[in-house]
Amino acid sequence: MTDTEKKSKTGKPKRPLFLGFLCVIGFTYTSLFSLLFLLGMLYSTGISGILNEYLQLYDLSRLNFFLFSIAGFIIFFSAFIGILLMWKVQKLGFYIYTISAITFLILELVIAGFYLPDILVHALLILLFLIAFPFGKKRRARLTEKKLINQ
Repeated sequence: MTDTEKKSKTGKPKRPLFLGFLCVIGFTYTSLFSLLFLLGMLYSTGISGILNEYLQLYDLSRLNFFLFSIAGFIIFFSAFIGILLMWKVQKLGFYIYTISAITFLILELVIAGFYLPDILVHALLILLFLIAFPFGKKRRARLTEKKLINQ
């Protein structure tokens, strides 16, 4: 008995195509931002010095920039974990991603103020994941039946 036969007998629902497409976009987006914030943590001294020199309006100490980088990394890495769970068609992934996106928007509003493009991007991604994710039991059952019939 192969692995695919075992998986089909467990009755796990097949991932919808649109959800898979959104997950690939989400993987790319969250992994790049996680990497960006990780690099921000590692090079916080140099980056905060450059920002202080060119952005005179903001008082960015090394500690503030380091803490912002840690918070950003944790938020985007948890969003990545949420998308990974959505890839496996688990509801918990949607909730983790949504909480992470809302937390990032709140953090950004507190630190930098209102920035419409970020709000639109995160709200749109949450809405698209909400549309694409099979939440209802009937919808999940239909996906499971289709997977069992196709194999």
